[in-house]
Amino acid sequence: MSTIVTYTASLCTRRTDYSVNTKNGQACQEFYANSYNYVGIVHFPGMNLTNKVINALIFDIKSDKAGYGASHTKTVYWRRSNYQEASKEGVTGADYVGTALGTITGSFYDNLTSHSITGDLLTAMASYITAGNNTFLIYNPSPEQSSQGYSKNYLMWTDVTLTVNYDEAVSSPSLSATSADMGISITVYTNRQSTGATHTLTYSCGQTNGTIGTNVGDSISWTVPMALAYEIPNATSCLVTITCDTYYGGVLTGSRTCTLTATLPSWVTPYISDITHQDSETTVQQTIGAYVRGLSKPSVTITALGRYMSTITAYRATLDGVTYTTASFTASKYLSLSGYMTLTVTVTDSRGRTSTDTRSLTILDYSYPSIRQFAADRCNAAGTESQRDSSYVRIQFRGAISSLGNANATEYYVYYKLSTASTWTLAESSTTAGQYDITVLNHVLSQSFSPLYSYDIKIRLKDSFAYVEQSVSIGTKQVIMDILSDGQGIAFGKIAETSGCVDLGWPLKLSSPLSIENGGTGGSSAALARYYLGAVSKTGDTMTGNLNIQSYLYPSVYLVPTYNDTTNRTVFEGSYAGASSFSAWEDSSGNNRRMLEVRTKSYAPSLDNAVLLRVADAGAWYSYRVFHSGMASPVPIANGGTGAADAASARSNLGANNASNLTAGTIPAARLPFKIAYGTVSVSSSTNVYIDYSSAGFTAAPYVVINYATTGSNWTGSGGTLKVYSKTASGCYVTVGGSYSTARDCDWVAFGI
Repeated sequence: MSTIVTYTASLCTRRTDYSVNTKNGQACQEFYANSYNYVGIVHFPGMNLTNKVINALIFDIKSDKAGYGASHTKTVYWRRSNYQEASKEGVTGADYVGTALGTITGSFYDNLTSHSITGDLLTAMASYITAGNNTFLIYNPSPEQSSQGYSKNYLMWTDVTLTVNYDEAVSSPSLSATSADMGISITVYTNRQSTGATHTLTYSCGQTNGTIGTNVGDSISWTVPMALAYEIPNATSCLVTITCDTYYGGVLTGSRTCTLTATLPSWVTPYISDITHQDSETTVQQTIGAYVRGLSKPSVTITALGRYMSTITAYRATLDGVTYTTASFTASKYLSLSGYMTLTVTVTDSRGRTSTDTRSLTILDYSYPSIRQFAADRCNAAGTESQRDSSYVRIQFRGAISSLGNANATEYYVYYKLSTASTWTLAESSTTAGQYDITVLNHVLSQSFSPLYSYDIKIRLKDSFAYVEQSVSIGTKQVIMDILSDGQGIAFGKIAETSGCVDLGWPLKLSSPLSIENGGTGGSSAALARYYLGAVSKTGDTMTGNLNIQSYLYPSVYLVPTYNDTTNRTVFEGSYAGASSFSAWEDSSGNNRRMLEVRTKSYAPSLDNAVLLRVADAGAWYSYRVFHSGMASPVPIANGGTGAADAASARSNLGANNASNLTAGTIPAARLPFKIAYGTVSVSSSTNVYIDYSSAGFTAAPYVVINYATTGSNWTGSGGTLKVYSKTASGCYVTVGGSYSTARDCDWVAFGI
């Protein structure tokens, strides 16, 4: 709501060279006689419109008979006053004179006129008044004498009233920071123009809004609410509009706004509430109750939530060198390591933010049952001595089974059959609960084995998941020679059992080597036998062709040095999963080793994991990527790379594209996106100074900025306006407007392309 007030002026006149009033009650402009010049002083007592918003100014002026008559148009020269009172003692009229405001024209002779101020003059006067001033001057520094002797614009005012239409100033808010995290306090400034102003401050962003404060004076502290996060489920910042309503005496005079970029705190990331895992192999889970190398496939379920309305958009889990991208999955391969293995889970929300959590899996080591020794022979009834013609048979047996936390089963079975038969018969079985290194010595089987026949004896060692077997043969009793009853077989050193064959129970010594085509080696020594058969010696020979080593899970070659009782060994190992490795072990346990592993495409589709360094440290396993040029993922910064696949991204990742990271050295001028030159000149109104900036090499006229400057104290009075002209690509001129003959130093800068 606008306010209209009227002020009546106190008028007086001083000559430019007098320090006392020449006239009181009248304000005169120019002169009646050309020996002087008048300064009319128009003072409005009690007018204080500081910080108001002025809408209109109207001067009502009563003029006396002075100068040209009513038929002539005169120009009034309005000026600012250096003193805000009508009669300042000891001050000449010239000292009163301030800078020009503008002019009005009209007939000022024995009349009453009204003048509504507009345009630039209204702007200048309004600014002058709202700065707290209440005194105007009418003064023309260059009057022109008329043919009548007085000046052409000589006039005399006897009464002046000023009507002002104004509004109270509306405060424009500002912030202590234009960007802030939600949950952080900032200060909102009202920047009020009057202590009489109070304010209501509110905020809004989308559907979220609220009040910051009421009856606020200069400022208020405000904590940016976390509730704003609900407005940005797919972004990390939002623009908040802060509205400042200004009140005077409880009446709203207007509103202004400013904006704040509210950013989501770094701690607002997706929440991984749970990671569950269990063995998908039911037999292993129920029997052992733990993960087992080579037998277990974990099933994993990830539970995650977005915060403040965000949603989960991606899952990534890494286990045993394989990456999975669903919330629930079953491992695509059996666990390949024992000890400790880390399951790493990363989730991404709709804002692009991530959270990572891990679980440690304890994995028991497992090897298939192994038979280290198995032997059977005929013996006495006590099993203490060998007896070739006995019907008793004893066995010697050593085997091992992985304990799997003492949960694995340990069983062995003994079978027998006639050497000519195809079906085995169970002789006996045994369960050795909790005993995983099994030794059986001189154990006599309960069955009777006729010394007239040869038998095959088989041992089967079995755990909860697999078994292994080994068989041996026992012969008949010893005789010098025996002929089979059908006359078609003969034996030496034993009983004849097979028709059409010669059986030997004694070692065979031939007078000459048996040829290869007759089932022999053709050699009379081991070296000749290897030579004729194409076999390889332990040392010295060169092997041709491929060596085929087979095993169910991990066929291996062990290189075991023996010098100085060392326990170190080198192992070349293949894997059923599709990996080949070369490793160095500290001892036979393999709990401390370093292994270079190469994987097939089906096992590790991404070249990122084609080659890994695997480390076992006290039984705990760790995997490290080996970086090479074929990798899809860039080498991380932490491993000496840039983390990027192109130069632009590399600069971004390394911070080389952010000038704020430059903390040392100087950027050469040639690297700047513009050219620059600068210097100092001395300028006055009596000279035109040429500024030469040709050394900068501008290709077009640059921007030139110049201003007064000094390292000393401030000088009194004002300087003339600095003017730059005749600009070219190599230089320009500068001068000072007005009459300022004193040379003053100026700093200049030119910048362009």
